[in-house]
Amino acid sequence: MSSTLRTLWLLPLLFSPASVGAQDASQPARLLRGHDFEGLPASGAAQAVYAKDPAHPLNQLHALLFLAELAPDEVGAALPTERKTSGVDAEHFFVGKWPIAQRKGTPADRRWFGGDVRTSPLVALDPARDARLVELCARFDTREEVAQVSELASPLAKLLLQWDALQVLVRMDRKDFGSADARRALHRVVMALAQPRAALEALPSGLADLHAQVPTGSAEDRRAPFLDRELLQDAAGPWVEVQRRSTALFDAKNSLRSARAFLRTGKREDALAFVAAVRAAKSDAELPKLARGAEVALVLTLVGVDTEGRAVATPVIDEVRLRALAGAEELSAANDTSSRDGWNHWVFARTRRGSLVAGDEGAFRFVPDTAQSLFLEYGTAKHATYAAQCALCHRATNGGGQAPSGVRMLSRFAEPEAITQARTRLDQAEREVAPVLVALAERYGAAR
Repeated sequence: MSSTLRTLWLLPLLFSPASVGAQDASQPARLLRGHDFEGLPASGAAQAVYAKDPAHPLNQLHALLFLAELAPDEVGAALPTERKTSGVDAEHFFVGKWPIAQRKGTPADRRWFGGDVRTSPLVALDPARDARLVELCARFDTREEVAQVSELASPLAKLLLQWDALQVLVRMDRKDFGSADARRALHRVVMALAQPRAALEALPSGLADLHAQVPTGSAEDRRAPFLDRELLQDAAGPWVEVQRRSTALFDAKNSLRSARAFLRTGKREDALAFVAAVRAAKSDAELPKLARGAEVALVLTLVGVDTEGRAVATPVIDEVRLRALAGAEELSAANDTSSRDGWNHWVFARTRRGSLVAGDEGAFRFVPDTAQSLFLEYGTAKHATYAAQCALCHRATNGGGQAPSGVRMLSRFAEPEAITQARTRLDQAEREVAPVLVALAERYGAAR
């Protein structure tokens, strides 16, 4: 279709009744700290994430892919509304395996999830939204069309939109929802946004942006941002990267991200010795103990698709998760840590808006442990707080004793070992994503 005809064809879509509404720029995109549903989108309106005008087709497309109104499958008991309803005080709530407590979702739990977040909440497409998705994708489904969109001029913008489209396409394909036309449309967008491997590998990681945004902070304060400045700075520094057997959650064929895990226990030689001791343990009882002050980190970087249709593990940081053993390994409401048994955690998530549209806001968002999300990537559509969701696996007590202080990457099952080559996990991610791309191309890569 010619650019003139396409422009004429697109105009009515922007104002049609089926289009997603645009957010009032004066209102916050997500509910603020202290709200009963802190961190969730304030509405289902399109947000200014790829372009300054919320009504821009790029933002309309993002809203279709990353905003969904639904009733979760599970509702975590740690949510403020659940705590209020139960009437159980903190002393009696933070006991045993408190992060696991939940109930089944009901129609009354229906609300908006998603927004400018790391994981799309999309689990279904009704016919109207399906058709709208096909129409919007047609605006960005050739390289020539992409080149005409000023908001997609930067390599980073192309990568972020490509990754967003690919994430939803993979889920639609695996969960079998949405029409074949919608899946083909998304696949065309993914390929239209493809860039040469060299361009993808040359993208800045964003670490400098994160350092500029986040003060050093304190590992004792879970409520304020904390970032260890030595993380990712020196290959010979105190942080040791750890290779391990990944769970399905961090297999790149599912996450579409490279997942690099790091340990700090003091000096570099201390961390190396700790990993070796775990490796040598013959039973859980022989596992070494982490000292108070130990830190672990997970650095997630995006996998893109190049012009040959191949996976490229880029240096672009999508998320940094940092944890510190800041308190006693004793479960108690009085143990003022994220896990309530010693671990504080901090999450820094890249936003499209901060990366592309509003640089003054910073490329990353600090996600407090009181914030909420729909944790769909963990297997079911569960609505929970970050503190509760992270503490499911990362708690020092009541975790089965299979890993030192609950650090799963250091369990005997994970078979941890120190990494000496920086590309180890990046190359692994490319291998894991490769068959996913091949399968998608075979199913949806045919001509229109």
